[in-house]
Amino acid sequence: MYRRFALEGDVHAALDLVPLAARRKLDLAGLKLSLAGWQALSRAERLALCHLPADTDEDVAVYAEVLRGFADRAGVALAPLAGAPARRDWAADAVGARLRDRLGPDGAPDDGALGRLTEEERYALFKLADPRRGPEKLRALLHELGLPRGAGGEAPAG
Repeated sequence: MYRRFALEGDVHAALDLVPLAARRKLDLAGLKLSLAGWQALSRAERLALCHLPADTDEDVAVYAEVLRGFADRAGVALAPLAGAPARRDWAADAVGARLRDRLGPDGAPDDGALGRLTEEERYALFKLADPRRGPEKLRALLHELGLPRGAGGEAPAG
């Protein structure tokens, strides 16, 4: 089972867009797959790419091999992902720093709360805290994860 975030809406029904869980695995594999390329894969292949594990280096290597096989079958180009983030980029302390930069020290959850999240949840926060993105989905995710804000322990406004 892979993590389905409520903020992604019905993306998981048709898998016509790349869910955050699959994006994390693509980042770990260091491969870029366009939206058109994702949509050229069969639904069964997209579902497999969501469900395949990426917990160890061996898992990631298998994931990349399976992805390459699916892409070859569909005639889809894959490219190396320049500047691909690594797991350390969404470690609890790194996500905390990114959230503090984005939300200010009183708006970010405390490091203890971030440390209790799964890797998929921290990855989603890492991606949605990107300053080039609007704040709506980040706020929705903070609310979905039930993360208190800063030292005051306030629940995120939602």
